[in-house]
Amino acid sequence: MALNILYRGPAERGQHWQTLFAQHLPQVKWHNWPEVDDNSAIDMLVCWIPPRDYQQDYPNLKVLFSVGAGVDQLNIATVPKELQVVRMLDPGIQQGMTEFVQMSVLNIHRDTLAYVNMNQRGQWQQLPGVSTAKRQIGIMGLGNLGQAAALGLQNLGFSVHGWSKRPKVLPDMQCFHGNDQLKVFLQQCDIVVCLLPLTDETRGILNQHTLACLPKGASVINVGRGEHIVEHDLLNLLNQQHLRYAVLDVFAKEPLQADHPFWQHPQIWVTPHIAAITQNDSAGLALLANVQRYINKDTMVGVVDLNAGY
Repeated sequence: MALNILYRGPAERGQHWQTLFAQHLPQVKWHNWPEVDDNSAIDMLVCWIPPRDYQQDYPNLKVLFSVGAGVDQLNIATVPKELQVVRMLDPGIQQGMTEFVQMSVLNIHRDTLAYVNMNQRGQWQQLPGVSTAKRQIGIMGLGNLGQAAALGLQNLGFSVHGWSKRPKVLPDMQCFHGNDQLKVFLQQCDIVVCLLPLTDETRGILNQHTLACLPKGASVINVGRGEHIVEHDLLNLLNQQHLRYAVLDVFAKEPLQADHPFWQHPQIWVTPHIAAITQNDSAGLALLANVQRYINKDTMVGVVDLNAGY
């Protein structure tokens, strides 16, 4: 019996992946939504956000593939335990995230935002610098993306340490874990980078209490999810000059409202959720490889623990 995959998303990507599968796995039937003759034949759904009634509409669904590295948008709590959920571990996403984190850390390290503000005022002023080796970078979230970002920063000469929910042992990096070690981790960060998955435990984790644990003059980069940060608390600590800068790529409500105070704040750099964008070529190959693993009855890469939520 043929394997049937339904793709729901941008048409250009769907056509690209359909051609890829036709070349390499011709026994797999690819369907671009809404062109489906028999919903009951669909074995796999590839999407960012599934349709509301996908469990009823596709009663024989076995695998739900996210086209992104995150899965919180899928509302994991409602997913039946027999359905496998697989996140996208795309080398292109990993490379893009590493580049964005490196760029953001370097911009903070070299006070780029301050110089941009000076440009607008026509102000000539040189700010004192700090060597990369003396700049302490903390990575919150040591999964696939967090580890890649940490290595990228180490390659630039920064001192990097990490924090995760569960214990991790990584080369050349001090690792902290659990709520008991969060404060001591934050106290060592000149720049903290949030790459955590969004769960009930991590929602609002960057708040007045935790952000105040950062040293005075520290900065925040959020490339996880907008809900990781309590916006009001972040603004308060920036306005009080406890925090120096914030680079924000993700927000609780997207697109960010035109009247949101983040836009005009002189210490905040806003980007429109572009830190790591799924690349059609590399992501298509990653999806193809996972479907081949499924056909071979091998373990797929990126299978989500439904109990943990990531």
